[in-house]
Amino acid sequence: MSRGGRRHGRARLPVESCHTLSAWGYFQFAQLWAGRDAQDSFQWESNYESAVIRFTRDGREHTQTIAFMFTPCWFGGRRAWFSCPSCGRRVGKVYLPCTMHIGGERVTWFRCRFCYGLTYAQRQDRDHGWTFDKRIERIEARWLGEISEDWISKRKGQHWRTFNKWCNKRAILVEKSNQSWVAALQGLL
Repeated sequence: MSRGGRRHGRARLPVESCHTLSAWGYFQFAQLWAGRDAQDSFQWESNYESAVIRFTRDGREHTQTIAFMFTPCWFGGRRAWFSCPSCGRRVGKVYLPCTMHIGGERVTWFRCRFCYGLTYAQRQDRDHGWTFDKRIERIEARWLGEISEDWISKRKGQHWRTFNKWCNKRAILVEKSNQSWVAALQGLL
């Protein structure tokens, strides 16, 4: 598995910068590119076997058909999934990257995130101290009582074993956060 959204030294494209079509019937424009792709239009229709997507990109019209796969639900019925047109993998969403170019032209096919090598923006932030700080805040808000510089109070009704476990996890994360900030500062010097 690649570290922090990087593969062979180059940053990977996040799914947040792609147009997304879900097998359960919704389309989402990429947040950063909605204004730039305003001239592009997207329409889709679905029947019981496939979804047909018609869209314009860079002034040209494209049509793509994506087949459905079905899995049984626990209490009856079935759930629809896309079959990736490239690799055949069962996926819930297919993506159309806004900035990816192949052969000098923008990509014009919906595929799964594995085929395009996409990652999530949150995953790219994992090596930085900010992520440790967010995890510390979540632990403090959910599992610990009042916190001052000297002590941390236990919540009413909470078992000591649970309180001690979360205090230890918090201490480990504080230490990792401090180490990452020191390493970042040493990198600047």
